[in-house]
Amino acid sequence: MKKGKAREWFTAKKKGETAAVLGFTPFLKALLVNSVLHNMSVFLPHNKKFFDFFEELAGKAEETAQLLADLGADYRPSEPLSLNSDSRSSSLLHVRGRLKVLEGEGDAIVHQIIQGLFYDHTRVTEEKGDIRYFAHNLDNIIDGVEKAVARLAFTTRPTIPEPVSEFAPIIFEATEEIKKAVCCLRDIRHSEIPLEECCIRINELENEADKLNRKWLKILMTTPTEDTNEVLTRLLLKEIVDILEDTMDNCEDVANILETFRLKGGI
Repeated sequence: MKKGKAREWFTAKKKGETAAVLGFTPFLKALLVNSVLHNMSVFLPHNKKFFDFFEELAGKAEETAQLLADLGADYRPSEPLSLNSDSRSSSLLHVRGRLKVLEGEGDAIVHQIIQGLFYDHTRVTEEKGDIRYFAHNLDNIIDGVEKAVARLAFTTRPTIPEPVSEFAPIIFEATEEIKKAVCCLRDIRHSEIPLEECCIRINELENEADKLNRKWLKILMTTPTEDTNEVLTRLLLKEIVDILEDTMDNCEDVANILETFRLKGGI
């Protein structure tokens, strides 16, 4: 190889290597920064405003479940399992409107949490993911109750069905436990036992909801009927039962994340 061509080849090779290194620089830089932050996060003072958001969101989930429980208390055992009874609950439309407001407020809090995470440089990516997932699951409880009550309002003059009256107190108690557990996050080191008790109780309530779900699926899907309207009513009730069961699953998911926070010694 001639001397001039050798120099050109060497220069091109050097440029290629430099470009390759530069191509990986942002990735390596991100890894390095994340690693440093992870090690420093133990010593950095974490942003405390998320506790206020969590407690506010848990309070709204509890209020949502309380409204459902109030509706469930309107169930009258002497009346047939139908949504066409003349004994329509007068509070249904009011509750539906209030739930819609709570749903919007819950979404706004989650949005504030996510925006806060963008500018929180005291936490590593994994911690931010835990917080985001926790907030979304809390909000899903509100969404689930609102969705179930919206289904109840699909028909004219509905009475409150028995499945709702049985699910409602379970969901309400679960949200009470969640609210108590969320308040423990501020000082998790001294609140570990009450937090654990809340998580255990939420899991017990989810098991009760599972049993209710199987009971009502069996009743709604296997009891013979030739009434077309009754079939339609049962399809709607099955959907409501599924939504309420999913809502309890969200409560269990919240308990599982609380256990994760407990294992990590806080957030």
